[in-house]
Amino acid sequence: MARPISKMKDEILFLADEKKNDLYIIRKGKVMVFVQKGSEIIPVAYLDAGEYIGELSFFDDGPRSAGILCVEDSEFMKISSEEMNEYFPSWLKILGKSLTRKIREGDELIRSKGIRKKNVESIKPLAISEQTRVFKIVESHKQKT
Repeated sequence: MARPISKMKDEILFLADEKKNDLYIIRKGKVMVFVQKGSEIIPVAYLDAGEYIGELSFFDDGPRSAGILCVEDSEFMKISSEEMNEYFPSWLKILGKSLTRKIREGDELIRSKGIRKKNVESIKPLAISEQTRVFKIVESHKQKT
């Protein structure tokens, strides 16, 4: 069954391209979803209680598409992919994999072509000092794993 886990502020939950495939539901706290290009850390979204993380890898066993940094002390419910295989009906697993494939294809199209929207507030980039701080956290996490 789902099990609770806790992470402190500035801890990494996981990084892009990791092969882990657990699903996390945020119970408390706030996280930053980010991608990394070299030493540049690019925030993609900020998520808080009630939202979930890792759904793509959970369904398709593919690599993580982004990294997760806790920007506050955070608590999660961790659901392993083995639980999905045990408890989900086969049609739901097939649906999840199909939706995941479509989302990954859409993400790749956006990455390669870009999309510009009018009158949409975007997520502000990190200041250079914050970029450097988060980059060091990411590099430290990589050395530990």
